[in-house]
Amino acid sequence: MKKTLTILGLLLLTATTTTLWQSCKKSTSNNTSSSGAVALSIQTGAQTILPGGTLPYSAVLVDKSGKTSTPSSITWSIASAGSTSIGSFSGGTFTATGTGYGTIMASTTVNGTTLTASVPVGIYAPTVFAVVPSAVIWTTGAGTIPLTPVYIGTGTTSYSYSSSDATVASVDGSGVITFNKTGSCVITVTASGLTGSPTVQVPVLVVGMPSVSLPVVRVAVNPAAAQIFRNDNTTLTATAYDGSGAQVSGSATWAIQDPSIASVDQTGKVTGLSLGKTVVTATISGITGQAEVDVLPDTAIIVTPFWASLAPSATKQFTATTYRVNHSDKSLSIITPNPSLSWTIPTYGIPVFDIATVSSTGLVTMKSTATLGLATFVMAAASSPTIEPGVALLSVSDCNCGTTTAGVTHIGLTSPATVNLSLMTNPTANIIAAALDATNTPVIGATLTYCTDNMAACAVDASGTITATGPGSATVTICNGGVNTTITVNVTL
Repeated sequence: MKKTLTILGLLLLTATTTTLWQSCKKSTSNNTSSSGAVALSIQTGAQTILPGGTLPYSAVLVDKSGKTSTPSSITWSIASAGSTSIGSFSGGTFTATGTGYGTIMASTTVNGTTLTASVPVGIYAPTVFAVVPSAVIWTTGAGTIPLTPVYIGTGTTSYSYSSSDATVASVDGSGVITFNKTGSCVITVTASGLTGSPTVQVPVLVVGMPSVSLPVVRVAVNPAAAQIFRNDNTTLTATAYDGSGAQVSGSATWAIQDPSIASVDQTGKVTGLSLGKTVVTATISGITGQAEVDVLPDTAIIVTPFWASLAPSATKQFTATTYRVNHSDKSLSIITPNPSLSWTIPTYGIPVFDIATVSSTGLVTMKSTATLGLATFVMAAASSPTIEPGVALLSVSDCNCGTTTAGVTHIGLTSPATVNLSLMTNPTANIIAAALDATNTPVIGATLTYCTDNMAACAVDASGTITATGPGSATVTICNGGVNTTITVNVTL
């Protein structure tokens, strides 16, 4: 058996132009401090990180000849796009404390001249698909950048794109970003066909050309993203451009942010060492470009269902299958026998966030005290370090059945107990049910609540309309207080 797997490769930058803002508290006639530094360059580039994560930032001074030096001190700050703080700095290390996007800013003063630089940052929880690049900093007039959604799973989906400010950066129906003027915005990518139409936001910062003459203002790394297996290698190239957009010569200095995941030599050759993703940087005349390298697993675990929504006290059996990944076409073939797996749900030590437990066989039990709307994830892992764990999303459903209406003894179904849907030909069905008394007479004033335990397979609204969202099976519960019945929904393509 084979399935096609798109391996997730999150590119942080297609090519990075490190921002070269400069503002002057005191200027000389040639806009240069007496030390020769004319620009501050943030080498970390555009980034996205998980909530609670940390990220060290660094910056260098660049003079008119392209030589760099280390500032004696840098002030770091974060400006959130919304009213809520998304993180803070301790020295040069940023800690994400919320979710959203914003702008990282650095400033330093050299002999009375203040130099500043900015890069975008996004802080988002994992979702069922990703977008590459996940954050973009670009200059006006430097061309377009395509966004590529990456989805791991057996479902099918289509994508739509929108910009929070198209005057800064607009995006067309295929995900190509056009940079129109300086400023910041966010591109939202929506996945239709996946449960809940999940979204991914890509922070974008558009900068103008620097006001000082530099030999290099932009470095493009190609390919923009590299996906390799452990012990495999690929070679990246770096191209430098000046302020007029013309290509200029220059030797790149290559570096890697996490040398435990991959290595890079000074020819741009990258070798995969262990599972994970890291960023490779190429610096020419003080300006840094970067691309993300994903070291892919030789095997992968897929958890079913990949998104479940359970009411408090409800249970759900999860299963997991381990696949071998073909190095050539990245197709999957089932490994038999299935390796022994361990099941975990993260605990935070704070009762309100610890919403569920999981047994050694993958049976999840939602706690009776679980708060509606909270979410976590279920993970199945093998003991081998070469096998990437499988993860499924778990949320607390709003299946509040209320109080049993007086006289209701059972739920009567006119609909069949099993509903078969197809995403292509018959994606919806209506549940016909009633709250009945002991004589099978409908109870006046008795309302019904409808819930699904697998939002990846189907959704159900307050009127009992079922909508297929992806291949799989789900149990739909129909209830009035403590009286309930269920139907099985099977969805195929």
